[in-house]
This record gives sequence, C-alpha cells and structure tokens, in this order.
Amino acid sequence: MYYSNEPTKDYPAISIFEALFEQETNVSDDQKLYVDCDNTEEYLTRASLKRDILLFAQGLKNKYNFGPGDIMAICAPNHASATTACVRALEGPERVVMDITLVRPKLIISHKDTIKAVELAAQNIGLDDTHILLFGNESIKGFKPFRSVLMNHSVLATPVKLTPKELSTEPAYLYYTSGTSGVKKATIITHSNVVAMMYANDPWVPPGTPYLAYSNNAHISGLASAMTLSIMHGIRTYFLRNFSIQRMCEAVQKYKIRFIMSQAWVGAALTKESFVSNYDLSSLLLILSAGSFLDQTTMARFRERHNFGLSSVFGMTEVMSCIKISREAHIRGSVGRLYPGMIAKIIDDNGEEATNGSPGELCLKGPTVTPGYYSDPKATAATIDKDNFFHSGDLFRVDEEGYFYYMSRMKDRITYYFYEFSPPEIEDVVAKVSECCVVGVYSEELGTELPKAFVVLSNRQSPKVTEEEIRAYAEDRLPEYLRLKGGVVIIDALPLTFMGKVDRSILRQQTGSLVPLKHQKVNSILNLPSIISIE
Repeated sequence: MYYSNEPTKDYPAISIFEALFEQETNVSDDQKLYVDCDNTEEYLTRASLKRDILLFAQGLKNKYNFGPGDIMAICAPNHASATTACVRALEGPERVVMDITLVRPKLIISHKDTIKAVELAAQNIGLDDTHILLFGNESIKGFKPFRSVLMNHSVLATPVKLTPKELSTEPAYLYYTSGTSGVKKATIITHSNVVAMMYANDPWVPPGTPYLAYSNNAHISGLASAMTLSIMHGIRTYFLRNFSIQRMCEAVQKYKIRFIMSQAWVGAALTKESFVSNYDLSSLLLILSAGSFLDQTTMARFRERHNFGLSSVFGMTEVMSCIKISREAHIRGSVGRLYPGMIAKIIDDNGEEATNGSPGELCLKGPTVTPGYYSDPKATAATIDKDNFFHSGDLFRVDEEGYFYYMSRMKDRITYYFYEFSPPEIEDVVAKVSECCVVGVYSEELGTELPKAFVVLSNRQSPKVTEEEIRAYAEDRLPEYLRLKGGVVIIDALPLTFMGKVDRSILRQQTGSLVPLKHQKVNSILNLPSIISIE
C-alpha cells in the first residue's frame, strides 16, 4: 500500500454550493470570476454567479417541479452554468442519443448547433419538446431560451441541506466516460468527492490571477479547474471561443495569463510552431497538461524554447484529483505523489500487490473516488473491488520516495486531441472487412495519438480493395475525430492471444515510426465551436 506523505486533511460535510459560496473567504463579491475573451464586458462576478445559480435553481422548481434525483443535461459548447449531466457538443447524433438515453434527463438545455441531435434523443426517451430549452437569446423551432423560462423572476432558491449520507452517495454531477468495450458509462461525482478535491488543493495563486480556459467542461479537468477551484480561490477565468494556438497565444499576451490547463498536443505545438515566437508569453508560469502524457523528447524541446513550465498531470473521471504534481516530481519525470487522504496499491496480473517498484495496475481509494456508475451496478462491481479500490486500468510504478510514474495504458482507449474514445467505435463501422482492429499510434509531430486500422478482407471481397477505399468508406460514416488519420493496413490475419483475443500490443509494435496522413491545421481538423458564452 502507498499513502500520502502529507497529513490527511479534514473537510466539512457540506454541499458544493456551501463550499463555494457560504464559507469564509478572502474573495470579494465583486471579484470577476468568468470573463469572455472576445468581449470583456461580458463577465460574471462572484456575487452575480451566486445569484444566477439561485435564480436558475428556483426556476427549475417553479417550471419543472425539479426535486431529488432529477437530472438536467447540457448539450452545448462550454457554458459558465453548472451542469448535472454533461453531453459533449461535438458528438454525432447517434452518440448524443445514446448519452441522453443513458441518464434520461428531465430537462435538456441545448445549443443551436446541437438541437437536431437533442430532438432525436428527446423523442427516443419520450421527453416533451417543452422540456428542451436553448442557450442564447433567440427561440428556434419553438424552443425557448432558458433565461426567459427559468430566470424571469426575482425569487432566489433556498439551498437544500443534505445529510452526510446524501453528500457521499447522491450524484451532484454525471460525467461520461468510455470503457475499453466502447460502452458509455455515466460516472457519479458526489458533493463529497468535489468538496474533498477542493480542500486538498491549497491555493498557490492570489485572487484575481488570470487563468485561460478553453478545454471542454465535459472533461473532469474542466469541472475541477474552471467550474470549482476558480470560484473557490477567486481566479479570474478567461474563456476562449474558437480555439487555435494563435488565439491562445494572443489571449496570453493580451490578458497576461499566468497558467493554463491544456493537452499534450498543445504543448507539442508550442514547441514546434515558429509563429509562437511572435507573441509575448512571459506572463505564463505554468501549463498543466492533462488527458494524455507528453513524451520526454517534446518536454526537453519545450524547456529549450520556453521559460515557463510544462507538466503532465494525472487524473481520471472516476477519481478526480489523486496525484499531486510538484517541481520535484517534474524534475524526476514523475506525475507526483498522492494527495492527502488517498491510498494506492499497484497490482500485478494476478491481482497481487507488486513489490520493489515493479510496474502494475494503479488502484486508488480515497475521498475523491466515485461511488460508481449511474444505473450500472455491473460496471461498478467490475471496477471497484470489495475493499473500495478503484482499478484504473493504467500501468504505473512507484519509487522508494512515493513518486508515481505513468508507464502506459492498460486499456485500449485512444486519445486524439480533445477526444478519448474506444476502438470499437471505429471498428464497428468498418463493414468492408470481416475483421478489424484499431490501435492508437503516437505522432511525435502532432503530440497526439492517431487511430490506425489493421484489417483482414473477407473471402468474398475482391483482392483489389485498397487501404484508401476502406479509409474513404469509414470517413463517410464517422465524425472527424474518429477518422483513420493513422492509416489503414491490410493484413492476412490478426494476431491472437492464447485466449483468442486480438493481441493489440503486437499490432502497436508493428506500427514503427508513424508518418501521419496529410493533415489540415489543428483547428480545421477539430472544427471547434465557441468554448464559452456567458449569457
């Protein structure tokens, strides 16, 4: 077993709202918390955010009789409003339907760009059109703006007082995650999970420190940073619309940004793109890279070019914050030591604890670990053992001083820029082949994984079928981020393990040095929408 080198911290048995707005704080009510990068006249202060939350909550009660256990889903680009179920705005219609069906919300608030998918999802679960509202100020197809329906009054809700049991078991948020099987799961994030995370993180910058947020709030890093810690510590969060590396650099220069929560591919771009030198980035202290890990070559090149830090951080939807980064950890190439109150074990393939720094699967227990998956006891039992350890599926080792080192994924998920997905999401579409296996191959040039397909043609298919035809077939049926940018390889047979499963590790070894297919510029590939709009 491994324990934190820091003493366990006590945290109060209170709700997220109480922790953010009803505790003693050095953050003033007029402190700007959320600012729109493109229009700094659009902002929310601590006081106005609190008032909007209470108005919104009362509107839910008045108009939709919201009560315990009811779910509201957000299907839109990032918005400053808190969410209880998050659906990513860039999903294809089928995935939005699947996500909505999984949690069966009582109310959906949609962006205009996702309204068609939301209509399909609502029909699938029998949700009336009056239970669909919109962001913005205009009605579309009879759907009304949420402010005109939920916030056209002056009555502030009285926050509900929850029991200790409710705080630790009832969902405050539902965050989606993907398993290796490709089956979506909604992770339960409780009030106690979030409050424990808040109190485990000591403030390291004063109120008003400018922070740039562009990443999706449907990711757990967005919940932890922009939606929680920024409010608690009075950090001025600038939300960036229509992300590109250039726009990020412009925002850093203009608003003297001090830190950013980012991804590995952004670190890679800052290392190699020549235009970055045209911007004054001297205000930056640190970029924290989450989602996937930076290779050491990119890290070394980054240090040669820039005077601010770039560190990989480890976290998961199911455990939120668990390993604490530090300068010493960064120097060692480690992701850090355990947060206070966290317990870890490293187990081998037989489920026994690994010893003497041997690698194995990281398992975690502590106050930020999820109680399970929403309405999915089978998936919960498969990942949380009888001793309440969450099995991460990631390979780690630990040194004698308690520093954790990420080694590789035990799972087969692929991380492509902002997106994480499972191979079956592509494999199921490639119907031209009798067998198909998709693996992620890392592109050092782009700083991200690219999906690559190994396929076996069926006996009835013409041997003249080409890799390009298969790739084109898949591209016609898949969203941009699921396309086979790592390439397609036709082979005679897929390698199998002794248990008869496809051996993905052998295929990864066969990829060699990856020369990616012809790419567009990053923001053209992603076709990113506005990340935030403060209504």
